[in-house]
Amino acid sequence: MNYIQIFQLGAAIVILATLFSLRRSHIRVEYSVSWLGVGSILLICALFPRYLLWAAANVGLDPQIAFVLLAGALALGLVFEVSAVVSRLRDENVMLTQRLAILEYHLQQIQSGHGVDTK
Repeated sequence: MNYIQIFQLGAAIVILATLFSLRRSHIRVEYSVSWLGVGSILLICALFPRYLLWAAANVGLDPQIAFVLLAGALALGLVFEVSAVVSRLRDENVMLTQRLAILEYHLQQIQSGHGVDTK
């Protein structure tokens, strides 16, 4: 194995380490599937370089550059997925905060209508 293959294998193993985070419940299952998919693709490219060589030759790239481009594209996809989840959670958080404020207002109105001291 040359140094490039060792680097590729190391990158794939680091990404596949999400299995340990999943097992310890640091990452939820629905989010770890993407990381495992990326790690598996990179592991296949590292263990079976002929696939990477074939794809790189068809595109006209050096295999190492093809691996870096593939890893970068996959990482960009993961960043997009995480950004979409964070955006959705932020929108839900704003909506829940507004609903809580409305419920607190109505509760205050009910308590003041019955002469209940709110403090």
